[in-house]
Amino acid sequence: MKKPDRVTITTFWLDWLLLPIMLGAGWLTFRWALADFNLASSPGAGGTALPPWAVAVPLAVCAVGWVILGFGSLIRQEYYEHRIWIAILTAWSISCLIGAGLIGLSFLQGDSSYGLAGVLSLIGLVLTALMLSLPAFMQVPLGAKAIRFSRQWTVLLAVCLGCLTAGTLLGFPYNFPRFPFGIGALFFFGLGALEATTSMPTFPWLPRLYDLEMEQETFLAGLPRSNVWRLEGAAKLGIGVVAAAVLIITAL
Repeated sequence: MKKPDRVTITTFWLDWLLLPIMLGAGWLTFRWALADFNLASSPGAGGTALPPWAVAVPLAVCAVGWVILGFGSLIRQEYYEHRIWIAILTAWSISCLIGAGLIGLSFLQGDSSYGLAGVLSLIGLVLTALMLSLPAFMQVPLGAKAIRFSRQWTVLLAVCLGCLTAGTLLGFPYNFPRFPFGIGALFFFGLGALEATTSMPTFPWLPRLYDLEMEQETFLAGLPRSNVWRLEGAAKLGIGVVAAAVLIITAL
């Protein structure tokens, strides 16, 4: 993949449709970061003595990531688009691990009242970090492997969201475990829309980001085509819309 001489902006409607969604997710994420900072600054709040700035770090990083990704998705060239995505996925993985580390540190201090909510949130954050970083260590799945990978990755994403949802409903006080809702909404909505329009599994695009040698034509030719993916894509698109709605409602 050769570096292009200049940067051009895409005209694909879905990329422009995702821009306001990502910017909105960044705004909501930043609001959550401020809320976590204020909660950690309150005496006796949050169930831990962690520094307020540390509690706000995971969501602050993710808020910046949403903005960069939103504008970066408008770049037409694969060379830059892939690198932006790799940087964002890496940053999000690190943010998840920081959040999990904060919860783990609270348990080690012995003064946390998180209980089961904290355990589920920790598991969800660790699994999310695994989910985001796993594509960097695998070959691009094609053919039958693409079908298997897409469905396995979808299940892993659903488990992450389930753990984090349960942790929130059980009363975990901070917002930083919630940002994978936005990530999940992005993947379900964006990749689901592509599956519904292209009749191909699109989750293999994640490991494709890290392969600088494979030609685009080879990759697309190796993805199976079926109307089944239109149905699965429509279902994922619906899940993405619901997840985005939950994200907005819980932020109000």
